[in-house]
Amino acid sequence: MTNEDRHVKRRGVVSVLMAAVVIGLLAGCVRSTPDIGTTRGTDHTVDAQTAKQQMIDVVDDTVQRLGGEWKPRTGPDAPENCRLPDGSSGAHWRYLTGSTIEGTPDKDGPAVAQHWRDQGMQVTERGTSTGPVVFGGGGREIASISFSAASGNYTVQAVSLCFPGDADRMAEEDADAR
Repeated sequence: MTNEDRHVKRRGVVSVLMAAVVIGLLAGCVRSTPDIGTTRGTDHTVDAQTAKQQMIDVVDDTVQRLGGEWKPRTGPDAPENCRLPDGSSGAHWRYLTGSTIEGTPDKDGPAVAQHWRDQGMQVTERGTSTGPVVFGGGGREIASISFSAASGNYTVQAVSLCFPGDADRMAEEDADAR
């Protein structure tokens, strides 16, 4: 197999992995625990700023444990629509950060999973051909979070708790303020 063939194969595997992460995070569009063996949702309401800061804090805590340099890839700058437990419209934040650290994926995945369990999250671990993927949720800080560890391509993505508000209106107000 040539280097080019390996590169194409790796890109394909990484693309599939990222698609799996995105699909898994779609469960975070509602302020409830991701489908990881429980149906217990959160039972409190937060405001937009608290939801954003809690999400950032959980992501920062995770990436600090992993070390290396991390750069935001998307968010948390634009709210997205979600549904509150009572069925009314709300908004949430999404934040994706990544690093090119080589790391030790086979050790880092289980370590992140255990750390999230220690924080009271329900956790699901999946193995892929490029490295582990860990999904977490529950507790009172975030709706969901994921960690993907492929040597040279680590990502952490989180979705905040859903809070009362209209994401479209918030985005318009933010654009008007600029």
